[in-house]
Amino acid sequence: MPSDRRRSFRFVEAGGPDLKFVETAVVRFNARHPYLLFDEHAIPWVRGRANSQSKLITRLKTSLSEVRSNSTKQELRARIKRQARCLIHTAFLALISDGETKADALYATRTALVQLSAERSWKARPVIKSFLDCAEIAVAVSLAYDWLYHEFSDQERRMFENSLFRHVLAPALAAYEDRFAQWPRRRDNCTLVSNSGILVSALAVLDRYPDISRQLIQKALVSSWNAFDGLAPDGAWPEGPSYWSLAMRYAGLMVAALESTLHYSFGLADRPGFAQTGDFALHAVGPFGAAFNFGDSEPRFDMAPLAWFAYRFRRPIDAWLVDQYDGWYLPFTVIWADRPKPKPSGIKVPTGKVFHSNNLACFRNTWSSDPAAYPVYLAIKGGNGCGPGARSPPLPEDVFLHNQADAGSFILDGARQRWIIDLGADDYDLPGYFDHGLDNRSGSRWRYYRTQTAGHNTLVIDGGNQIPDAPAPIIGNCVDGDCKWAVFDLSAAYGQPAGSIWRGAALIGRQVIIQDEVRAELSGKIVWAVHTSAEPISVAGSVARFRSGDDRFVLRILEPAAACFEIGFPPEPQVFPIADVRQLHGRPLLDSNVVQVAELPRRVDDEDRRAAGALIRRLQIVWPNGTRRLSVALLPDCDDDDLVLPVTSLDEWLARRPVRLASYPRRASRINAVRHAARRASTVAPLHTRLVRKPASERAVLR
Repeated sequence: MPSDRRRSFRFVEAGGPDLKFVETAVVRFNARHPYLLFDEHAIPWVRGRANSQSKLITRLKTSLSEVRSNSTKQELRARIKRQARCLIHTAFLALISDGETKADALYATRTALVQLSAERSWKARPVIKSFLDCAEIAVAVSLAYDWLYHEFSDQERRMFENSLFRHVLAPALAAYEDRFAQWPRRRDNCTLVSNSGILVSALAVLDRYPDISRQLIQKALVSSWNAFDGLAPDGAWPEGPSYWSLAMRYAGLMVAALESTLHYSFGLADRPGFAQTGDFALHAVGPFGAAFNFGDSEPRFDMAPLAWFAYRFRRPIDAWLVDQYDGWYLPFTVIWADRPKPKPSGIKVPTGKVFHSNNLACFRNTWSSDPAAYPVYLAIKGGNGCGPGARSPPLPEDVFLHNQADAGSFILDGARQRWIIDLGADDYDLPGYFDHGLDNRSGSRWRYYRTQTAGHNTLVIDGGNQIPDAPAPIIGNCVDGDCKWAVFDLSAAYGQPAGSIWRGAALIGRQVIIQDEVRAELSGKIVWAVHTSAEPISVAGSVARFRSGDDRFVLRILEPAAACFEIGFPPEPQVFPIADVRQLHGRPLLDSNVVQVAELPRRVDDEDRRAAGALIRRLQIVWPNGTRRLSVALLPDCDDDDLVLPVTSLDEWLARRPVRLASYPRRASRINAVRHAARRASTVAPLHTRLVRKPASERAVLR
């Protein structure tokens, strides 16, 4: 097996990892290559497992052709990822193959390692101050060097070892000791990826450079210990699903490399929320496979990191999710193939989940993705100031660069559609896109529509932005049965005293209520807004109707009677000049003809193309003067025009007496019957959501 979980040292200390034990572990180290992720005794097992999977072999061989077609015109970030992925694939293919395939893969791996060793720097983007880019290459080089150690000559080994020292070890030690460097003290994905690359590199050459490697292991552990705080207590990641995937891929690799090499995780594996983080990957995804893409995330994200989590922590739901994975990081799914093998009917999953680590609530009425079951999914988030030590404005190292001004924002799925959408990230090359400002409020980031409060599904007061780092906690919730709800205190996000602005979100059956309440002393213009790519049928008074294909969506203002809907489009994208090409995140530096960059079009993503799909519309309600409560019902796949719903205060919700919406009958027409029969025939449930719903008495919250 890749590593022995039973040998993992379980150590948790409030002040951090046991650094003195690192010295002991390094002194005891006497492993022979390979030892990163698996040892020589596991190679026959890994080979047999890998060669039994034809799809894996085909994809690994595809990487050989990718190596030959490398393009310097490719987007910078994509090129780095592709280069690292290809190296891991060709090295793994050389390890598990024989004959001509092995020779070709070994040649490709050796060539790539030699080219990388000769490069001036592995930091491809000057704008990145952390080891983010360098770390991805460093992990790939370290794994290739370790796995194929006995295939290389002594001269080649020295070349690769010296390369890791020059590109990673020496500059990393200087960075850790630089008291002005912020990234080692941060708690975001950049810090975890950087530490992972540094730590894996140090382990790879531990026998050649024991002193500096020991120092770097200690410093990476301290830095990572702080970054792992972002997962406490229940596993949600504050930067959204896409950056959860990146952060957990490298956090998993870091812990796996520690345990396979030194047989201890030094407490990282036991950090609060780490073992349970698969719950976030599960609940943050709606019935047709699109995630709640808050922050700078995308609706689709990579589940591959769960291969190690399922192997290490033996959680059936993680194994179920990763078994449906069909992406490019397949070598890791083979290395950690010893995972639980649950049957879907044996997985007990709640339909409601609240993550206090990120003030996030995810509700659904069923785990079925069959449109005939009328699935409804509601996900809503609070503010971005999390944890007992949160302060506003935060210290620079406590700012999550991908956070947006989105407290109270939500998304809503029904049947096969995402009716209420999050616009997601904008172009990273917009000037100052990651400039939050010294106070985390005044930077250039907050002038872009997709990062502003106005670009989200929440309240806008006096046309201003929320305080991006303010806490907006869940002050009460219920996730049991058919009545699920959460109440958020959004007051701090608007600079108001606690209790001034509350937002409640409820899913009762398949009906959704968004209810906002403000104190009488709050003055100013309040606008309730949501974004949708659906086609409007009619928007008049207190009722708005939309459609998408055969599906229908109705919104009704329940209170006050004087409120009415307005519909329009978001403002046109703005165009900005590029002042310094060295500050670009994505565009190739060689493309000197690019002199300006525009905000993305106000459209949804179309497959892999950003902002190339349907137009986005903005539906809003301007609160009538003197209004203290606004309650809106959102009804996916609803045909009933005569629905009457009662309204109760959020105080009643918190007293565990929330509104019970009247269940409405669907019109049993022949047209509907034919429509839904056609749906069932044409719809294939997303693999990772094919979970069988159990009766309420049988469901249990994942531990």
